[in-house]
Amino acid sequence: MEQFTKSAGDCASPESSGALVGAPRAPGAAEPSTECVEPSALTADAAGDALPARGSGRDGVARVPFTTSLAALTATAAVLIGAVVWHLGMVFLTLSPASSVTNAYQKTINGYIYPEFGQNWQMFAPNPLAQNVSTGARVQTLGRDGTRHTWNWENLSFPHLEAMKHNPVPGHLDQNVLRRSWDFYTQTHTVKDKPTNGMRSALSTEYLTRIALQHFGRRWNGERIVRIQLASRTNAVAPPKWTGQKAPDTTAYRILPWWPVEEKFYKEL
Repeated sequence: MEQFTKSAGDCASPESSGALVGAPRAPGAAEPSTECVEPSALTADAAGDALPARGSGRDGVARVPFTTSLAALTATAAVLIGAVVWHLGMVFLTLSPASSVTNAYQKTINGYIYPEFGQNWQMFAPNPLAQNVSTGARVQTLGRDGTRHTWNWENLSFPHLEAMKHNPVPGHLDQNVLRRSWDFYTQTHTVKDKPTNGMRSALSTEYLTRIALQHFGRRWNGERIVRIQLASRTNAVAPPKWTGQKAPDTTAYRILPWWPVEEKFYKEL
């Protein structure tokens, strides 16, 4: 008996499927179809496969809309834009001439700007700073018997200089906080410690006291601190050797009056 081999893609004719040509059909029987149908299509139809539903991936898994992520990104962007606008507005009000707005909100503006965002032109000045300023402080404490004890001077600048030495990325606190707080005070007071800028002068005194007390804490040598005094020592920086100039060998000292220490100085702003 002769055998025939057909590929899966071949279509079977009525003759090959065993149907007799010219054979009588039963009444009502349909005409044999001669349309070629791919086996893969038949298989898919038989298996009941369907196209993925709308909103699902190519693998048929349903996808959840990214509404939550979009809302979070939008809120984050709004917060960042608001922070930038607030910062630029504070800087603008600091540099702008006095007005009704700056007069009404001067305390809020100063509280945000100083000392971290203080504006000055010292870097671009014709005569930049060429001095080494070292700041020190000493305290008076109250003993159990009611007597006051005055302690030796402490160098407040030394720990900051040590933290910056051999450090390629020194911290902002070590570089600027003590220096800027001292500059803030000297710029708002005369050499005889008379205030020259009203509320800013009072703010500079309190701020410098807070910074100095961070070195001592609430108690010193087991006794409560009741007063503090600050001082500075200023030396000129030697000019480069190629200039042929010599630095003055004089040292300038400035000693501030004793200030009372209040509990509020230890509280965070």
